[in-house]
Amino acid sequence: MIQIESVNDSNSKDAYSFLNSVPSIKSIDDNILKNAVIVYDDYKVIGSISFEEYDSVGLIRYFVFKKNLANSVLFELLEVLADNAKKRELVMLLCVADNNEIKGLFEELGFKSLEKKIFINEEPILNGNHSNSHFLCRKI
Repeated sequence: MIQIESVNDSNSKDAYSFLNSVPSIKSIDDNILKNAVIVYDDYKVIGSISFEEYDSVGLIRYFVFKKNLANSVLFELLEVLADNAKKRELVMLLCVADNNEIKGLFEELGFKSLEKKIFINEEPILNGNHSNSHFLCRKI
């Protein structure tokens, strides 16, 4: 049975263990993990999404899920995350998609393309590692 929960004291170890099992995640930031939402299938975590706070914007982080997870479940997962972000007085969720498949998924989930007039440490993002990435946002 599919169940979606915000990360809290009683399930944070499940979320941490799931994310720790992902080879591409080198370390887990507790401040980001506290904003996470996880999806269970029969008491086993099969997906996670979180955000990192930047002023009134939440940058999507730790978006990991089993490939066979239905888009309807991903949408519900994102809706719980958006509710959590709204409670923290955020006005927008932002994501960086490194390929067209991920970009398409976020578009299906209600995100819109964003111009790349973004700066990190006063350096245009086009000059950095994300020059070929897609930037999308969703107002909440």
